[in-house]
Amino acid sequence: MPRVKQIGEIAIAPHEIRTTPRRRVSAEHVASQVVALIESREFQPGDRLREQELADRFNVSRGPVREALRILEARSVVHIEPMRGATITRLSDDEALDAVASSAALFGVVCRLACTRRTDVDLEKIESKVSQLEAMGDETCSPREFFLQTLRIGRAVGQAARSPRLMQMVEDIRFGAPDYFGPLGFTSEKFRNEALRNWKAMRVAITERDAPTAEAIGRKVHDDALAAALLAVA
Repeated sequence: MPRVKQIGEIAIAPHEIRTTPRRRVSAEHVASQVVALIESREFQPGDRLREQELADRFNVSRGPVREALRILEARSVVHIEPMRGATITRLSDDEALDAVASSAALFGVVCRLACTRRTDVDLEKIESKVSQLEAMGDETCSPREFFLQTLRIGRAVGQAARSPRLMQMVEDIRFGAPDYFGPLGFTSEKFRNEALRNWKAMRVAITERDAPTAEAIGRKVHDDALAAALLAVA
């Protein structure tokens, strides 16, 4: 006969005790949540990611978590070792430099596509985000805040390109590199003004459907930010 658990004045049999059910979510959703935690710096490069802890955190079973970690490994966001599990990728300086150079080339293609595929709604979004960046030009805004706003503009351009896969490649290949160089590229008013000029020129090129110019500026915003960051740490 099953034991009865006494809760207050109510007797409850074990089969009647309910726990919060695990949610049924996709591995892609779990992967995106992990990336969001990394981007918010709650998780840091080099941190271990334990399946059970992630399952408990997201209230899911371990199956989607395990698959999510494999997805992130394929995107080079994490590294999985036998018997040790998953660790968030930590880039060396050379790897970070290579990542920025590669993402610059890919983002140039994104900008070219945006010229031919953008809509008026896309232009309004890009215009709004560039205007927000202009308002952040003074030194009361932190370098990281300014840097994050440039990423928002880049994502708006990516949406205009209508190529989620290509934009995902840009995000993946430079994953981790912004933690090394990103904010350092905007530590002075001079660097910020140059970045703002680049993004304003990008907005004009996309508006006028000038694909060669947009592609060149797409590369330039990466190259200039990296050069400024290296100068800041020299």
